[in-house]
Amino acid sequence: MADVVGGRRRQRGRGAVAGNGATDGKREPDTDLRRRAAWLLGMLAIVAVLLVVVMSQLVGGGGGSKGDTGPRDLDSAVGQHSSSSASTSPSSRPHTQSPASSDAPGSSGGSAPVRGRKCPTKQTCALDGDPGNGIAAINDYRTQHGKPSVPGRVGTDAQTCALNNGNGCSGGWAETELGKLDGAAAVQKILPFAHLLDDMKSVEIGWAYDPGAKLYYFAIIRKT
Repeated sequence: MADVVGGRRRQRGRGAVAGNGATDGKREPDTDLRRRAAWLLGMLAIVAVLLVVVMSQLVGGGGGSKGDTGPRDLDSAVGQHSSSSASTSPSSRPHTQSPASSDAPGSSGGSAPVRGRKCPTKQTCALDGDPGNGIAAINDYRTQHGKPSVPGRVGTDAQTCALNNGNGCSGGWAETELGKLDGAAAVQKILPFAHLLDDMKSVEIGWAYDPGAKLYYFAIIRKT
């Protein structure tokens, strides 16, 4: 009985030892897995923190650079545009006024009226003298209607009136246009409003030519 009992003890002891060995073998792998999992989680957390820091640096730096360079570039562009427009505006004004001045009295650059029947350039010019015999045509009309002849001369005011095609004329003036230098035809065209039969001390006439329109302008100014 003692051996049997002793054998049972031995068997129980063996069973207990075997049981303890089996449980220790199971616990060791679980512990290693937990350690590895904790290590991996720690590494992932560190990597995540680093990524967050790097992204914040990139986003913050990029936004700051855009915010700085954008308005500065825009401001400089606006400043350059305003300065360039301000610098070019004075020079552009004379160009916009030059066509008006070219059509103004003595518009052929302030030069004297052109001798002959044509202008040397494409700009309208005043013609020197009385190439269309306008003074003779006026006096012929007056004498035909019982009025005495009047002194006539070529004057700057009448030339200016003709050069501007009737714009800016003053006094007892009349102006017309025709396709050829013909004083008699010009007189007939201005009869309705020239008052050629009225009493006057003298008459002033002027001729101009427009090369673009190929027209002659004739103007008279009555001196009463």
